[in-house]
Amino acid sequence: MKKFFKYTILLFLLVAIIVSAGTGIYLYRLNSELPAVKDLKDFNYKQPTIIYDINLKEIAELGDERRYPLKSEEIPEKLKQAVVAVEDSRFYKHGGVDLMGIMRAFIVNVKAGRVVEGGSTLTQQLVKIIYLTPERKLKRKVKEAILAYKLDNNMSKDEILTLYLNLVYFGRGAYGVEAAAQNYFGKHVNELNLSEIAMIAGLPKAPGLYAPHLNPDRAKKRMTHVLFRMFEEGYITEAQYNEAKDVEIEIIKDVKPKLQNAAYFVDYVIKEMAKSFPDMDIKNAGLKIYTTLDLNLQTVAETAVKENLIRVSKRQGYFGPIGNAESDKLEKLKSKYSYVKDLGFKIAKVTNVERTKLKADLNGQEIILKIKKNNWAKPYESNLWRLDDFRKILKTSDFIFVKNYGKNDYRLEQIPEVEGALLSVNPKDGSIFAMVGGFDFNKSMFNRVVQSKRQVGSLFKPIVYSTAIENGYSAMSTIYDSPIILDTGEEGEYWKPQNFEKSFYGYTTLKHALTKSRNVVTIKLAQKLGVRKIIKQAKKFGITSEFQKDLSISIGSTAISLMEMVRAYTAFTNLGEYQPLRAIIKVVASSGEVLKEFEIPERVEALSPETAEIMSNMLINVVENGTGRKALKIKRVIGGKTGTTNDYKDAWFMGIMPNIITGVWVGFDDFKTIGRLETGSRAALPAWLGYTERIIDKFDYALFPVSGKVTYYKVDNETFKISEAFNKNFKFEPFADDNVNNILTIDK
Repeated sequence: MKKFFKYTILLFLLVAIIVSAGTGIYLYRLNSELPAVKDLKDFNYKQPTIIYDINLKEIAELGDERRYPLKSEEIPEKLKQAVVAVEDSRFYKHGGVDLMGIMRAFIVNVKAGRVVEGGSTLTQQLVKIIYLTPERKLKRKVKEAILAYKLDNNMSKDEILTLYLNLVYFGRGAYGVEAAAQNYFGKHVNELNLSEIAMIAGLPKAPGLYAPHLNPDRAKKRMTHVLFRMFEEGYITEAQYNEAKDVEIEIIKDVKPKLQNAAYFVDYVIKEMAKSFPDMDIKNAGLKIYTTLDLNLQTVAETAVKENLIRVSKRQGYFGPIGNAESDKLEKLKSKYSYVKDLGFKIAKVTNVERTKLKADLNGQEIILKIKKNNWAKPYESNLWRLDDFRKILKTSDFIFVKNYGKNDYRLEQIPEVEGALLSVNPKDGSIFAMVGGFDFNKSMFNRVVQSKRQVGSLFKPIVYSTAIENGYSAMSTIYDSPIILDTGEEGEYWKPQNFEKSFYGYTTLKHALTKSRNVVTIKLAQKLGVRKIIKQAKKFGITSEFQKDLSISIGSTAISLMEMVRAYTAFTNLGEYQPLRAIIKVVASSGEVLKEFEIPERVEALSPETAEIMSNMLINVVENGTGRKALKIKRVIGGKTGTTNDYKDAWFMGIMPNIITGVWVGFDDFKTIGRLETGSRAALPAWLGYTERIIDKFDYALFPVSGKVTYYKVDNETFKISEAFNKNFKFEPFADDNVNNILTIDK
């Protein structure tokens, strides 16, 4: 028996040693798989990045999670106490893992016959939120315990609790206590009363179950339980408990939506940020990005573009209903087109169609549309001048857009298929004031300011005329405007360019040719200068697009982005130096550290100062006497240039002043014609005007800068030469001081 007991004890000790060693090795291996405590202490919250405009107004809130981290001292003490009381009453006594709590939970669960209480501490819950999965496996629970123990030994209780309260999910899209306070009560966390604090503290256990906007009765019971636990733990008095449990809680109806203004600009900023911080999750990094955008100007720009595209679209005709009740659901259509709600567009279902009127159901109300006020809606691409029969475009059960223009005055509307873009900048420092990349970001995320390259038409001509003046010509140099036939290089094919008016005008000065946008004069000038010289000059303007090496580039056959063209035109207001554009001023981390300040880009020389001054004068003349005359409604000194491409596929207008430049483009994405006579002046300039007339008072009166190297001489209106003769038929024109007598003429 002695030997038996001896060997039994030895065997037991051996097994114990083996089990202990195995357990130790297992725990060591698990520990090696876990992150270092330093990583836990330096944990970075996933929090939204906020983008601000030049006036420090919030433009947009990015990110997947709505979280606004607070410092410990910013969290009310009663909220900390409430969470500890209901989630982990021994939080300040245990070392990260609470053995007593585990035993208590075990006994409660055995008595109940099911799992009704967990034994995890707040520290363990925090570890699980940050690093581990919620699956119930022994390996995960052991890892959780190890990390909780290590965390408790390396961080203060207050640090752990603060981290927890900023991380945990409270339902309704709120991560952390500050977001919860805002999403449920529309308050900051330091404004909550005791009852509201208790309701928030009760949410982490099961946000979906106890959410007050979904289950008010359960939320109330949970709140009462939290208050009672606070009373039991001595955090509040019995009187406070009795008072707080009977308080009526008011939950805000809707969560404040994330700010999402200037969507095209925001998308552009995110892409620019990725260039500077390629490895950063920009949207969730909790950054503060300060930009050059002026939200007031941006709002006006978006409205101007929408209004203009709607006008253009109505000239094109009606593109058809947005759906039909036989195949489409009304609620889905309302959701899909919710972005036009601010325009006053509403969806109605056609109930009866006659020749001169139609009836429709608008949310249960019968409305009548009469053809007289909707005769713009001729079928798209039809030969009709006006709609003469509603039955040509609509049938019963069609879904349509309507808008109320007054008592019983409902009219047909449509979302334009034609698109547009606007870019407004400060030419002095390149700051982007406003950027509109299309009718609406919800319709199309394609940014036509930056991503789209389209033929620029006559918008390119000032670069050709700049090249000429840089090479010895003056504004009064003349070219004979007459028919020209050019060999295309293809056998039997010839190019016979024409002016817009299909007429020719004889001797024409460069200034007048630019003012009236004469194609033939420009092509002859380019022929004399040489294509290579023009391309070289265009690249000096910062244009990086690929050029064909033929004369068609002189009248804008090259595809260039709106952003490139706006940047190029800054050279005319900066005495020959173009100003690179910028959108971001500085980036600040959530800690307050300035990560990067974006300096104003240095200007780049494109022209001599005297050429720039002469070109500014010529562009002013385009507005005062040429294709940009509609811009005269703005009572400032304005230069400008229209642009129209073949078959009216693209329409442009660039309006320049010394302190603001705004460019506009209009066209179809699939290169369809905008419509007959839809020139830059008709299709694009009105958007510029709609924007500029509403914002111009924000800008000081300013004159174009002068070089000190240009003199204005009296020029005879018939000979286009400097004259001292006494007559009334003259005007003053600019000449570079070193080029006064060199007035070149091209006769052929």
